[in-house]
Amino acid sequence: MPGPRVSGIFSTNQIYKCENKKHPLKLFRHHHPKMTSEGSCMVCLSPAINKCSGCQIAHYCSRDHQKQDWKTHKFQCVPFKVKEDQKLGRYLEATRAIKTGDVVLKEKPLLTGPAQVTPPVCLGCYKLLEEGKTVACEKCGWPFCSSECTAKQEHIPECHFTEKRGEKVKITLFGEPNPNYECITVLRCLYQRDHDEKLWAKIQGLQSHCEDRRGTAKWNLDKKMIAEIIWKFFKLEGTFSEEEIMRCIGILQINCHEVPLQEPDYVALFERISMAEHNCRANCNKSFTSSGEIVLYGGVNISPGTHITVCYTDPMWGTEARRHHLADSKFFECTCERCSDVTELGTMFSAVKCKKKDCKGYLLPETFIVPILHKTKNPNPETRNLDNKLWYCNSCKDNVSDGIMQQLLQDIGREIRIMPKEDPSACERFINHCSSYLHPSHYYMIDVSLALAQMIGQEEEQGLAMVSDDRLLLKTQLCKKIPDLLETLAPAETRLRGTVLFELHAAVAETGRRKSLVDGPFVLLGYVSESQKILKEAAMLLRHEPPELPEGRLFHQAKINLIQMEELIKNLSAVQPSPL
Repeated sequence: MPGPRVSGIFSTNQIYKCENKKHPLKLFRHHHPKMTSEGSCMVCLSPAINKCSGCQIAHYCSRDHQKQDWKTHKFQCVPFKVKEDQKLGRYLEATRAIKTGDVVLKEKPLLTGPAQVTPPVCLGCYKLLEEGKTVACEKCGWPFCSSECTAKQEHIPECHFTEKRGEKVKITLFGEPNPNYECITVLRCLYQRDHDEKLWAKIQGLQSHCEDRRGTAKWNLDKKMIAEIIWKFFKLEGTFSEEEIMRCIGILQINCHEVPLQEPDYVALFERISMAEHNCRANCNKSFTSSGEIVLYGGVNISPGTHITVCYTDPMWGTEARRHHLADSKFFECTCERCSDVTELGTMFSAVKCKKKDCKGYLLPETFIVPILHKTKNPNPETRNLDNKLWYCNSCKDNVSDGIMQQLLQDIGREIRIMPKEDPSACERFINHCSSYLHPSHYYMIDVSLALAQMIGQEEEQGLAMVSDDRLLLKTQLCKKIPDLLETLAPAETRLRGTVLFELHAAVAETGRRKSLVDGPFVLLGYVSESQKILKEAAMLLRHEPPELPEGRLFHQAKINLIQMEELIKNLSAVQPSPL
């Protein structure tokens, strides 16, 4: 499906340059301590009742001591504290009220590396390499995009191990997944054991789920494709044990974040953000800075004492897909509020239409919370009855077997996969066809509706100006429905909501332009004002996105559009007739 469209107020097809303006951090608020319970001053250790207003943790006996400590404390000053219990392990708890959009955490990676499955990339900057356009490291032979990248710190581990091997690496195949790269990021972890004790301790403090992974097909494949290459190719069999290698593999698979700042993505390992627990209806979202730092920010208002949560999976998937992905990749079974409610907070996001004659009800199982991990750890035939669930109609109480429902959903999923890409008409045909099978808010319907909402206006060179009135109305309706649904299902999914609202502002403005041609220019002011209000919300939701991402470019475009709209509103207001 296509990415977001960059357009002007009235769907112009201009191409704008992106700017990367850094917003100054407002640090002064940390120098206004808050009266609270007694603790020890961070500087002199004397009794203190003043807390840093930023984190609500550090105590100070005076403002002078707070200012004196700021050079050190500013790196630890976050609006949460790390807590621990037997069920969750380590987690983050808000220490003060966090507003929507507030930065909760900005963190540099512990280490970075290429994805496990990747074509040859530069091991300094992770750009895709092309045959005949590479520079080999003089010490180890690994290919790079430039000689500058061969000298980067990130490359030291694999260069060290390759030199010790006694033979340079030769990469001859480009543009397709290369198995030689599967062990690079693992080697970078292992290197720290003997070269950076503090970093090694931080890495080892992260969850690996070794006992859950042990003996699975993925474990055996990783042992063959990574551990054995480390032992045999790099001649490190007596240096690193199976337990050390497999633990590092698990830590990376469980905790790494894909960094989408370029093609292909690379991966980065972070410490503190790994402690944020999962929730399918999370209260925080993440993005990245241009330099690769991760940014965690509030997606909703968060009260003190609330757990900081992020979504480890795609919140726009149905419950079964989300739970299976989490069980398969993160080794836990989600039982959050959204997963526990088959209606997904009343949205009917996974509901299928009842096919009984004259019935207008929808089918859902009694629950989606059934064991998943037992299938890989305990493939006992006696557990198969867990899959023999029924789906019940909420109106006529008829039931259908899960097997029939899964076959229907697989068929519809296959239809989406073979659908012609970038074809609004194909999307409309799918929606019309599947509306007789699925709830209007079913995840398949929303997936295609989202793509259609973004595509309408792209097929013509003149943008929305050449779209029919019916298509424009459809775009407007879809762009209003989807953000409302997101606010219920995934309120912290600000990136997607902001993108759709950007599309909505363009549709509303175009509708106003057309109305003004029929009813006179004075009706335009109301539409432009509404469009401006929508665009301000979109810009607020997208303001943390870097210019390397489509959403970051939309944010830049939104700022330009807002300036234009302000001027237009000013001009329209000046000629607006006074009310009688």
